Amino acid sequence: MKVNIPEKYTDLYVKALEDKKKVLNQKISQFQAEIAEIDAHLAGLLNLPLFQDNEQQNLLHQKTNAYYDQWPWTKKIAYFIEFRRKLVKTNEVVEFIVEKEPTLNKSKVRSSVSAALSNKIKKGAYKKFEDPVSGSTYYGPANYFLNQHEPQIENMPDDLKERLLYNK
Repeated sequence: MKVNIPEKYTDLYVKALEDKKKVLNQKISQFQAEIAEIDAHLAGLLNLPLFQDNEQQNLLHQKTNAYYDQWPWTKKIAYFIEFRRKLVKTNEVVEFIVEKEPTLNKSKVRSSVSAALSNKIKKGAYKKFEDPVSGSTYYGPANYFLNQHEPQIENMPDDLKERLLYNK
């Protein structure tokens, strides 16, 4: 940055630049503090039982192969996917859980299931596939996919197979 300033004003210009730099550094510190606060809040949220699998509960209920309403959302979703052995849509998971637990509020179940699926996708445990024909979004474990965007045929629901494979 080249600036032509008369010599008698250079001291003032230097001081102004130093003041501006100090203000910017203070703003940076404020932003860093806000980011740290957000990170702490996110870490706290992601450690809630809603997003965690309880290993002891899983082992206990794996033996009985029965649905357990005390499971975290991630386990309820995994149970349904294991039961179906196919990619699933959010509304299918919600309907299943509400059928098993009719006292639950459907909209709260939907938001909890969506949050749990999103968390599993961020962690890479699940992937999602958007049907290019219907626009529906399907979810499943990463091992149900051939690559980042292509599900294995045997893990596709029949309606999806029909649309994508047989109607060409």
